[in-house]
Amino acid sequence: MKTYILIFIGVMTLGTAPFVLAQTSTPERVIWDARPIPVHVQRNHERIVHFPDEIRYWLPDSLQSKVSVIAANGVLYIRALETFPETRMRVQGLNDQQIFLLDVVANDVASINEELIVLTPDSVVNLSNNLAPEPQSQDWRVRLTRFAAQALYAPERLLVGDNAIRRVPLDITHPIPLVRTGVLEATAIASWRGGGLTVTAVKLRNLQPHTLSLTFESSKDNKAIDLSRMIRGDWLTMTVQHASLGQINQSEDTTTLYLVSQYPFVESLGFPLTDTALSGENNGG
Repeated sequence: MKTYILIFIGVMTLGTAPFVLAQTSTPERVIWDARPIPVHVQRNHERIVHFPDEIRYWLPDSLQSKVSVIAANGVLYIRALETFPETRMRVQGLNDQQIFLLDVVANDVASINEELIVLTPDSVVNLSNNLAPEPQSQDWRVRLTRFAAQALYAPERLLVGDNAIRRVPLDITHPIPLVRTGVLEATAIASWRGGGLTVTAVKLRNLQPHTLSLTFESSKDNKAIDLSRMIRGDWLTMTVQHASLGQINQSEDTTTLYLVSQYPFVESLGFPLTDTALSGENNGG
């Protein structure tokens, strides 16, 4: 059965606890009580915000060019590129659907703490369980996807190797007709194998003059792309790094799709990689 996982998968490798990070000061802790949480970020610095669950987030349009945000294993890495006034940001837990509101502000004043840990009453009770290593029986599909996302997106200081996962050759340098209709350009960029499965990271670029939402279900929105119907091939899981793409030639027009398959990437495509395909022609269909 195919599984479709939408957006912001965790990227820490198996066995890495969410809250065990290099620290220069004691993290600030706050219990979510339905009131917006103030988050101060110094310009050109990073603030690390932990949550008790895997998350996705929504960045207001006013902050798109002013901050760099990475979501990894229930952690938000927020780097302020410019100063900006207090702006509300929404974060959602993927398991319990809990909504958190952050009032983020950036200026030139140094933050008191680099890290902020957001807790819920339940997570306070179960904190010891959250800090325990993940069981070795974890689904390999999840483990591979997290590893790939970490390799591509996680800050360098958090990169952790996994001896059970190895990089495999991927001799594809041009866009391929992975996505039907030609709305998105797809380029395979890296592949890894472990646990008898393969994960491949594919760069998706919006070719349209308008923004696109990426989903795994049917939508009446003509600017939404149902990847479960548009992606060719035989995949066990699909995971996308971001929920939306900016219009073509904007900095936000690209994201990464992670495809887990039983067989190597090329064998799982379901179509031959001819010279025409490798040249990037006929990318629709």
